[in-house]
Amino acid sequence: MSKKIFTVLLLAVFMLAQFSIASAATVAGDASITNIPDFANATDVDVDWSVTGMAAGTKYILIWSRIQADPPVALYTGCMDIATINGSSDASGTFPYDMTLIGPINGDVVEFIVTVDSTACAGLPDVPVDTDAPMGETTVDSLAPQYFTANPPSTTGLVKSLDPVACNTFEYWAMATDHYGFPATVGYSGIGSWNLQVTGTFAPPAPVGPGEDLLSWMFTFPSTASGVWTVSQQVEDQAGNQLGFPVYFRNALAITPAELEDCETFSDVNGHEHEVYIRYLATLGLVSGFDDGTFGPDTTLTRAEAATLFEISNGYDATLLPTSAPAGCDFSDVAASDWFAGWVWQACSDGFMSGIGDGRFDPNNLLTRGQIVTIFKNVADVIQANPGVIGGYMDTRNILGIAYPSVPVMRTAAWMDVPIGAYYAEPVQLAYGWGVADGTSDTTFSPDQPATRGEYIKMLYRALSIVL
Repeated sequence: MSKKIFTVLLLAVFMLAQFSIASAATVAGDASITNIPDFANATDVDVDWSVTGMAAGTKYILIWSRIQADPPVALYTGCMDIATINGSSDASGTFPYDMTLIGPINGDVVEFIVTVDSTACAGLPDVPVDTDAPMGETTVDSLAPQYFTANPPSTTGLVKSLDPVACNTFEYWAMATDHYGFPATVGYSGIGSWNLQVTGTFAPPAPVGPGEDLLSWMFTFPSTASGVWTVSQQVEDQAGNQLGFPVYFRNALAITPAELEDCETFSDVNGHEHEVYIRYLATLGLVSGFDDGTFGPDTTLTRAEAATLFEISNGYDATLLPTSAPAGCDFSDVAASDWFAGWVWQACSDGFMSGIGDGRFDPNNLLTRGQIVTIFKNVADVIQANPGVIGGYMDTRNILGIAYPSVPVMRTAAWMDVPIGAYYAEPVQLAYGWGVADGTSDTTFSPDQPATRGEYIKMLYRALSIVL
């Protein structure tokens, strides 16, 4: 082939290519994005679109994207074909846009437009230049929620997700956060679903509880339950991010006879909001009622009673208590003849509780909600600093020992009645943040309000729950 002929052919190919590029052009059609989620993961997002006023002939509906930047990126990229339209009819639908075409990262805002063109994406359509605002945008949330899952209190040596429960009524619970670690300028989508899964010989009730960040799942095994039973969660945020595997509360464990027995009960707890916690801890022997068969869930709690209940959870009974005041715990208002003396002395010696000043313990004064969560914080600090003094249900993989003192909290609240610098300020935030305690409203914790026995028992159940 002569050089002249080769040159002519090359010129012809070039002209055809130019004609092909030039022939692709935006054509008539009023395109819009009618809906797009506020948040999407980094993989895909469903975009609702609509086009009206199209001229006759064959047209291609295209969607484009770009990552929002300052200064703005001039051109849209990531072209994808939505539809091919023959004729002049209007069109609409939902398109699953592949976000991997542009590779956004967590926190990016992705902008979209829809165009009508004379060719498909592979035919080199006109790349749109931003002359107006984007038709729609979504914020990328590409991180799965952080969470923990908790089983009822237990001292068994088995793998915790395989522990049987003590009786037939109990709470599985979990907490999750989708925002921890995000800078203030980065959006997050929030918890969407716990994706609870159950297999067994009976259907569990629907989960109940306070919304998106704390799962409270109550169960009562019927007497007919049998065989292997499994329950798990796989928490997911609103953008569809989740771990790639379920997390088990119970994993293929056969039901034992003890799990079908009724929990301990009292004449005044039926239907009470704290019934499950009271009955379960009573079955474990951690709490008891009164001689008349009542528990008094709405009665208040004294400091001496609290000392007793904490030390029972620590593995103590009356035979193990000191018979005289240990060093630093000789209170003028605690006599050796008092029923609570050994419990108070032990709680003081262990570092769980201290006096109120002037050499007094004030054993008969009511314990406030702020004081109770402060005691939980004290216990957590003791576990971290000197685990040798801990026993019983405290010496386990529970909230106090694993999460409460050292792991970032899962939820926060702006309490109007918890002033900065108050002795209970940090304990309140920790207890609430890890699900041990709830507020009395969305904005109040009521730290100076006397705690009821029922409130305390719920806190104790949660604090002693086994972290999986």
